[in-house]
Amino acid sequence: MRASARGFTLLEAIVALAILAAGSMALFAALSGALRSIERAEAAARLDAATADAIAFLEAVNPMQQPRGEAALGAHRLRWRATVVAGPTDTLTDYFQPGLYEVALYDVGVELWRDGELDGRFVVRRAGWRQVRPPVAL
Repeated sequence: MRASARGFTLLEAIVALAILAAGSMALFAALSGALRSIERAEAAARLDAATADAIAFLEAVNPMQQPRGEAALGAHRLRWRATVVAGPTDTLTDYFQPGLYEVALYDVGVELWRDGELDGRFVVRRAGWRQVRPPVAL
């Protein structure tokens, strides 16, 4: 080849394209990993919000009167089932007489379903109660 010729040879162009392709593949792999991490973080945030909603919902549920049930919470479906841990036992008045209520302690197993798939599961300990005596009995 003449010394005065300018430009790239075919071999130099192929080497440059190979280097560019290798760099692009590394960049694509890094971006793909970052997108998967973002998807996992968003799914964890959705599950965290659904868990907080489920706990807030269950604060209004009396496990002695509703030991199991289902409810819709946005995109999630909440299912719960309560099992007795302790009790039931009578409450006492200030004079150590039986009170109006009977109470028990429950473990409430909670499942959060999204699009027909189990998304999360946890257990909450709750108290249940029911009135067993009229107020005039005291």
